[in-house]
Amino acid sequence: MEFTAEHILRAPLDKVLTMYSDPAYAPRKYQELGLRDIEVVRTSKDDGRFEIAVRFKRKASIEVPKMAQKFVGGSEWLQAQQTDTWDLKARTGRLDVVIDAFKGFATIRCDMKLEAHPEGAINRMRWTIECAVPLIGGTLAKFLAQDIQSKTAEDGALANRLLAGY
Repeated sequence: MEFTAEHILRAPLDKVLTMYSDPAYAPRKYQELGLRDIEVVRTSKDDGRFEIAVRFKRKASIEVPKMAQKFVGGSEWLQAQQTDTWDLKARTGRLDVVIDAFKGFATIRCDMKLEAHPEGAINRMRWTIECAVPLIGGTLAKFLAQDIQSKTAEDGALANRLLAGY
């Protein structure tokens, strides 16, 4: 399953890249979004590349389908790890998300391109969700896509608010 999303960021490209490549940005964003047990697993930055991996617990923002509830074990909090990788020169990035309950059969990836926009910058995101579970894979992918889409506006608004500190 694929879908696209966009965040319009009200700051110049360089300022947005500075925020995205700040090791303190992701943990702060996750804390303000109400996530729990936030832990930076690794971070690296060289002259043209930035990567950060963060583990956290987050509530699903939509109701978990009954057939998926057996995977999450009845918990409303899902343990996950998100790895953000940016090519700072090309202004391209990738998110890889692993939700522990779906590990091994669900792949969540987002390819990003940061471009100039009349209001500052725009992050164009192309999400790909694949679930290799016979009979129910499509339903799981749809659930994961709907959950991500329901959080996109809040995530973009928070990014704009946090940009003020850069």
